[in-house]
Amino acid sequence: MHFGSIIAVIYKGKVTYGVFGDIGPTRIIGEASYAMAESLGINPDPAVGGADSGVTYIAFTGQSGVAPKMEDHAAATTQGEQLASQLVKSN
Repeated sequence: MHFGSIIAVIYKGKVTYGVFGDIGPTRIIGEASYAMAESLGINPDPAVGGADSGVTYIAFTGQSGVAPKMEDHAAATTQGEQLASQLVKSN
């Protein structure tokens, strides 16, 4: 995995995409983590939120899995959807 690798997160039939890029302080949740949790219907509160189980993470590896711009969520989603489609077709 590389800094900027695209990550797919699956929870209760929903999928959202983001990038691996937040390596900040351990006691502060990253912006992508908060937004992903919220979009999946998971309580994003870093103190009392989260999910006990049922969350699946898929990290796309190699250079083809790296987002060109880490701050462009739409581009990461499009690229993630293409990578996920390739993954499903190859199995």
